[in-house]
Amino acid sequence: MKMLKRVIGLSLSGAIAAAALTGCGQSSVPEPTATIDPSDMAYQVTGLTRNTTLFTVDGREVPVEEYLFWLMQAITEQQQYNYYLLTDESWDGQIEGTPSKEYLKNDALETSKLYAVIQNKADEAGLSVTEEDYAEMDADQAEAEAQLNMYGSSFQEYLDSQCISEEGFRRLNGVAYLVADLMDSMGDELAPDDAKMEAFLDEVGYYNVKHILLSTRHANEDGTYTDYTDEEKAAVLTEAQGYVSELRALPADQVEARFDEIMNERSDDTRNAETGELYYPDGYLTLSGQMVAEFEEAALGLELGEVSDPVETLYGYHIILRLDADTEDTRSVYPDWALSKQLEEWTAAAEVEVTPEYDALDPKAVYDKLNEILDARQAEKEAEAAATATPAPEGSADPAESQAPAPESTSASAPEESPAA
Repeated sequence: MKMLKRVIGLSLSGAIAAAALTGCGQSSVPEPTATIDPSDMAYQVTGLTRNTTLFTVDGREVPVEEYLFWLMQAITEQQQYNYYLLTDESWDGQIEGTPSKEYLKNDALETSKLYAVIQNKADEAGLSVTEEDYAEMDADQAEAEAQLNMYGSSFQEYLDSQCISEEGFRRLNGVAYLVADLMDSMGDELAPDDAKMEAFLDEVGYYNVKHILLSTRHANEDGTYTDYTDEEKAAVLTEAQGYVSELRALPADQVEARFDEIMNERSDDTRNAETGELYYPDGYLTLSGQMVAEFEEAALGLELGEVSDPVETLYGYHIILRLDADTEDTRSVYPDWALSKQLEEWTAAAEVEVTPEYDALDPKAVYDKLNEILDARQAEKEAEAAATATPAPEGSADPAESQAPAPESTSASAPEESPAA
């Protein structure tokens, strides 16, 4: 590895020297030469061939193209979901308190690190992507290719917009299969028991409740609501207090059955318009932060099996019954959570050694160079289409406007979300 770094360092020195000799007009991204594979998009945008090592993770080499793929994904996420990095000025700003370029580099580094850790752990366990896995990948790729072709694009154009080869893309997609195999191989380590479930539910914030809603507002025909008068609300509160007193007077093993009877008969919670049945007769298995604040605060303050006092929200008065969140549903998701925690620990402990090439990489320069290449290709593609188009006969009406969707640009400014993510 040291020898590899040394060779790379020497080649960089040569590139810097050449730039100095050719004057100030040299781009920060070296121009590709005729001796390099023209399909190598990593080289086109960085001057580094696709398999050049940018850094290692516990000794595993991470090539340029894999890192660039995750860098493009990080940029896309900011553009599509946060509407950021759409102007040159925003590139000089900050993301979550970190300079934009530094944030993007770190984001792509962390994802690359995670994928390398998974591959390392799979190697240790003797796991590998099978022929069946590759066959499934091929089928998915064929489907994606067909969809892209409908819009005048291709799978290769997608790969180019992400700076990755088909081989590199398949390598990354294979990690998803390795994760599933790792989960299977860990067996009992990921099996839930009572103590593990308690820790899981507390950390994630799951809680389980049923409730009886007694509405304090009238539904209007136009879809709006009119609040009850103070007198009407007082009558509803009295009714709710009566139910609470009845439920609390019952033996513990009879409370839920009677609660269900009242809930199904009286609750104003959402019902099926045709059958009149409640949409959620089994209650709500939910996460902290998903219910209105007054409801959640009261629910989390209850012991298992305890019935609340009437809780007022904008919907009306709620009577809440706290149930155990350790259910078949939550136990079914525990292994995913446990593996995720394990991957976090492995990734945090992994040692990363970066190369000078990584330190020198400028996300904005890469992004601009990629878009320059893709825009030029798109312009050439449109010119070729225009040149081969059959002109309409003289005197004929203008051809009907096509109803087909226009081909999507292959520009990296808004690439599609990766199937590998």
